[in-house]
Amino acid sequence: MKLKYVNKYYSHFSDDEYIKQNVVKHSPTYFTQRLAELSARQPNQIALIDRNRGVSFAELHAHAQRLSGHFARLGIGHQDRIAIWLPNCLAWVQAFLACAHLGATVLAVNTRFRSKELSDIIVRGRADWLVMWPAFKGIPFSQILAESGEDTLSRLKGILSVSEQDICPTPPKYESSPSNQPVDVLPAIHDDVGSSHANTLHGVPVHDFNNMLQSDCEAPEAAGNGGVLCFTTSGTTSRPKFVLHDQDTLIRHADGMKIAYGYDAESRIFASAPFCGAFGFSTLCGGLATGSTVVCEPVTDTESMLSQIRKHRVTHTYANNESILKWLESSKGPEDFASCKLFGFANFSPAVHNLLEQACEHRLELTGLYGSSELQALVAAQPLTADQGDISVRYLAGGKLIHPAARVRVRDPESGKVLPHGESGEIEILSPSQMVEYLDNPEATRGAFTEDGYFKTGDLGYSVSDQQFVFQTRMGDSMRLSGFLVNPSEIEQTVEALPGIRACQVVGATQGTRILPVAFVLLHPGVKADPEGWTAGCKQHMASFKVPVRFEVLEAFPTVESANAVKIQKNRLREMADQLLASAS
Repeated sequence: MKLKYVNKYYSHFSDDEYIKQNVVKHSPTYFTQRLAELSARQPNQIALIDRNRGVSFAELHAHAQRLSGHFARLGIGHQDRIAIWLPNCLAWVQAFLACAHLGATVLAVNTRFRSKELSDIIVRGRADWLVMWPAFKGIPFSQILAESGEDTLSRLKGILSVSEQDICPTPPKYESSPSNQPVDVLPAIHDDVGSSHANTLHGVPVHDFNNMLQSDCEAPEAAGNGGVLCFTTSGTTSRPKFVLHDQDTLIRHADGMKIAYGYDAESRIFASAPFCGAFGFSTLCGGLATGSTVVCEPVTDTESMLSQIRKHRVTHTYANNESILKWLESSKGPEDFASCKLFGFANFSPAVHNLLEQACEHRLELTGLYGSSELQALVAAQPLTADQGDISVRYLAGGKLIHPAARVRVRDPESGKVLPHGESGEIEILSPSQMVEYLDNPEATRGAFTEDGYFKTGDLGYSVSDQQFVFQTRMGDSMRLSGFLVNPSEIEQTVEALPGIRACQVVGATQGTRILPVAFVLLHPGVKADPEGWTAGCKQHMASFKVPVRFEVLEAFPTVESANAVKIQKNRLREMADQLLASAS
């Protein structure tokens, strides 16, 4: 009997080899099926809390069915592509589930994106429809859409427009026992396209999202499993790629998260990162697809986050290290985190050094995480206890892979040999959570995987075991100095400890046939540059080949925004470093 593979990249295995990998065979799962099961088993359980108002699994399932019927009447169907340009809110989830029911593919768009970025996703991603909230935060989204150009507008068959409706401010009384209380459903959101009643926007037909939710419409038969969601890669070194995941892979990853992170019906998972990115969507899906409650709001800042934790007794959340540090520093004390069972952090801000001290003071359970758009976020977390793995690296980025079938190994980028545990090289991961493909890019897809199905992460790190590893930096950021592969963060941490330096980024610059380290630094206010003193300080603590050959003071590092964080453009810094050394010579 032919096996049904979790992911097509396991298809090169024979049946016996596949079983040896311990990947569980199953019939593919899809979102309509899973939501129907949850709404039948726990109809009154709160699925999502949006701006302090709850919607149950039964109501959310009904919303998705109604919307899918209306979407189908508009002509949206299997393999159509719908760009969702919304913040974290109920409407995002409703629209996604309706698309999943129809077999349409969602292109997730960051609300921070502007005309050029929006145009790239709609045109290069071949979007047919756009879901948007024109008046969100007072940002001129309609104008941004107009500025995206005729190529963008001419691609769209229609716009599904969302906006907020004035609703009763009294939240539902479910806090004492949410699974047993009656549900106060968040009223649906309607479209006003600013203050206009026009049915077109820049020549594109506009359809009222709220009207669809308010009127019955029979849903067609569910399309079943298939490609459903595209994340965009950060594009720090190249044009963003569209990372496609199917429904079964997303749901199976959610099931793995439930076990690994200890979710149950009483769990409250705060989605602090945008749903449009892998970090935020995995947080959403890990709760929603497994029967836990997800808490969200369209705009989150430090004070509102702390308020949400207290009000809804949040048990889990995942964020970048800088955000978690801000929450801890702004809190009133450990009592703010009394309900919290686990916070996971991704090391997006290397200059943050006192996070662990703050977490200890607030009695907050904290662990390092790892993930990517291609493998999904939260695919690995460092173990909390010795029986789970090596806890000596608990507070380092990386982790133990959460799927029992998943495996990790590290390869020397020059020799191509798989390295023993503890030696640094490129991390390769085999996991049931990995992507289907880079959308419309078969060449990039082929290049992303090894012949035996491992995803080539492009990350530098070392393995601790066949399932646990430590992430050090992006491979493109690592440097081969005097024959040694060096993690730039090692140099950066040394430089940041020097007097007057607030933050540092180190890149390798080419001079002749050699790679030399160049340090870009941000200074504390009032501090004067002291390259000679900094060089002497580095020589006291590092091998000479690691000491930066030049220190360059900047007002700010060049950055690019992703769904999860603002990322430093190392490629731009490398260009600047090459120019500095060229001009000096």
